[in-house]
Amino acid sequence: MRITETVEHAADPRRVFTMLCDPAYQEMRRERSGALDQTVDVEVDATSGDTVVTTQRHLPSDQLPDFARALTGPQLLVVETVRWGAADADGEREGAMSIDLPGTPVHFLGGIYLRRSAGSAGQHTDHVVEGDLEANIPILGKKIEAAIAPQIRETVRMEQQIAQEWLASH
Repeated sequence: MRITETVEHAADPRRVFTMLCDPAYQEMRRERSGALDQTVDVEVDATSGDTVVTTQRHLPSDQLPDFARALTGPQLLVVETVRWGAADADGEREGAMSIDLPGTPVHFLGGIYLRRSAGSAGQHTDHVVEGDLEANIPILGKKIEAAIAPQIRETVRMEQQIAQEWLASH
């Protein structure tokens, strides 16, 4: 299932990137997501120079339908990895994003982009997430994708509200 979501941030791409890599911002995301716990790791790959942001969080699975919750139990481990490439001259970036649900056959793989918003004079950034959600389960795969996709979309939309608050206070 293809997922494409865009949120706009009232800041230039460099400032948005700094926010996304800040462990305190990631903690704010955890609090708002209802996660039970979280670990955050931000590293610069010595070989490629890429910045890699990895979060692991346990979420309650009570928002999932019963048939999907049967796969996860009462908690769902979500591992999100974003590998950001170098900024271009305007501070725009692109990267690869994956979301894994260990212990399940569900995986999201795609791209993530920070682009100056058209006509914004550089003070707004479009934060785009696009990729494919796959549940490799015979017969139930599409049904599980349809159950999980709204959660991924909601997480991306929630990012806009959290970012507005973060950018206003930092």
